[in-house]
Amino acid sequence: MQMQMTNPFSYAYLKEMLERTIASGYRISSFKDFDPTKEKTVILRHDVDYTLDGLLVAAAIERELGCTASYLFRVHADEYNLLSCVSWNVVQQIRDMGHEIGLHFEGMNAGRALEIDPQELVLKEKRVLETMLGEPVLTAAEHRELSGSIHGTPLFDSIYDPYELGFKFYAMDPRFCRDMKYLSDSNANWREGDLLQHLLKHQRFQVLIHLDWWFEKDLLLKGPYYHPRGTHV
Repeated sequence: MQMQMTNPFSYAYLKEMLERTIASGYRISSFKDFDPTKEKTVILRHDVDYTLDGLLVAAAIERELGCTASYLFRVHADEYNLLSCVSWNVVQQIRDMGHEIGLHFEGMNAGRALEIDPQELVLKEKRVLETMLGEPVLTAAEHRELSGSIHGTPLFDSIYDPYELGFKFYAMDPRFCRDMKYLSDSNANWREGDLLQHLLKHQRFQVLIHLDWWFEKDLLLKGPYYHPRGTHV
């Protein structure tokens, strides 16, 4: 009988990947908990693009293993309402597990569509999330999608400095995506391979995992996981 391999987007594989990383001597943390004095370290980031399904499963796995992660939420998402009771309950539970809540901002695309200055819009998004949390939002990353490609909208950090808006950590800062090995599962594709394929080749990593397409048994049993392929980074 042929053995079935663990699917590389299952929660079981997420747990295995984190366990093996820890066993190899790495510290896994959110941006907020990042310790620059630790030589072997992994910053774990989750951009919450389209669905909240599965966030609590992943957050519980990470807590069980003694890890923290940065969960970055959108304010303008069509796919979930951050201000709803259901969404806010999820955010609160993730924070109660010791994880960081950050902003996945849409200043360039939403600002273009709404004719609002991108910096002003990001500040508005930041204030909304800070008001909900009752504490400063330290970490941010830009959300990119299809309209940015269609309209030729530039990246926020190619024009503006996110640190001038009061963030302490910006995910695409060269310190975190060039000085560290940057790995992402964007579009359900580990273009350079996942973390286990790079362990011990590098001392420091930033790993971006979109939980939209991670699942327990089968992705189709998870519910809506809409993601227009190839539309964001």
